[in-house]
Amino acid sequence: MSAEVAILVGAAAILIVTVLSGRLGKIWFTEPLLISILGLVVGQFLAEPLALDSPAVLMILEITLALVLFSDASRIEMARLRSGYSWPLRMLVIGMPIVIVLGTVLSGWYLSLPFGLALLLGVILAPTDAALAAPVLESEIVPGRVRQAINVESGLNDGLAVPALLIAIGIIESETGTSAREALGLVTSQLGIGIVGGLVLGWLGSRLIGRGIDRGTLSPENQKIAALALAVAGYTGVQLLGGSGFVATFIAGGLMSHLLRSRQERPYGFVEAEGHTLVLLAFFIFGLGPASRLVAGGLAFEALMVALVSLVVLRPLSVALSLAGQKLSGRTIVFLGWFGPRGLATIVFLLVAIEELGALDPLIVDTLTVTVALSIVLHGLSGVPMSRWLASMEMDESMPEMGEAYAHPMRY
Repeated sequence: MSAEVAILVGAAAILIVTVLSGRLGKIWFTEPLLISILGLVVGQFLAEPLALDSPAVLMILEITLALVLFSDASRIEMARLRSGYSWPLRMLVIGMPIVIVLGTVLSGWYLSLPFGLALLLGVILAPTDAALAAPVLESEIVPGRVRQAINVESGLNDGLAVPALLIAIGIIESETGTSAREALGLVTSQLGIGIVGGLVLGWLGSRLIGRGIDRGTLSPENQKIAALALAVAGYTGVQLLGGSGFVATFIAGGLMSHLLRSRQERPYGFVEAEGHTLVLLAFFIFGLGPASRLVAGGLAFEALMVALVSLVVLRPLSVALSLAGQKLSGRTIVFLGWFGPRGLATIVFLLVAIEELGALDPLIVDTLTVTVALSIVLHGLSGVPMSRWLASMEMDESMPEMGEAYAHPMRY
């Protein structure tokens, strides 16, 4: 497929989805589900599936995730994590390590993978994507505190998973010939440069944007453009220096938002349009690339089983353990455990691993691909009925679910 044709079909798919977006909720569809189907149709009948190792595809998806990490971190008020965000904090600090460990054990035992590859699979399957839970986040019948728990957790877990991803890649490299010292040095430098770069970017961005706000030279619309430019430049610059651009943009977004907290205007708003467009494009690429190749090549039973266990067992179990003692109803715990969809971060982390390590075992690629595909379908179609199921439960003001919910911005 030529670049011109790819741009044409991608833009046409986004146009179709946005035109139909107001109707999708009535048939329990989500935008990622529809645009992934369109990508799959194009890849099966109109063009060759996109190659996973295409530099252009990788760049688009990496920039998209970097912007999402920057925006998600900028929306979080860190001071509230211990109080108003206690549930997502427990899901992140307790639940996420549990699901990584369980995913690693499952992959190593059932797929007979060495420790490094098993850890890689466990890490990539851990982050969740709020874009696939849009019907839940938008549903007024779901208690606000429950919606915010899903929102805040999905906004932070992909950024927090990046160090674990780098460690897994370093372990694999040490298992396949690179000395342990060299692998450790590479991981340390990527994290170190990423952390320092993020701190510098966050401080510099807050100074530049803050002065523009104070002096009246920076309009609200241009604040969004400035934040967008800072995130892209920061990601690219840190990558060129040998660091992790994902770590840098995640830290920069959180720090800049914290330092600008007293200002009225907030720079995360670019995700409402520009970022949302890129996310839709990412799911179209997923349908046109990995999903199309999976359909054409067939699916191993082992990959399907790991995907189902990850979605239906490991994630709900980790959430239940992390929320033990919070006096939540069983129905609420099931709801929070179910809505941990896998999406953009899983796709990009897979491509990053391929870029760093070369060709991966096809079973690993198939497992990650089918997990995302199942999540797009199952979580997309279950948002409305599951919200109604939770709302049908009798609730009173004494229940934790009915507690105060902070007005935390949401990403769709």
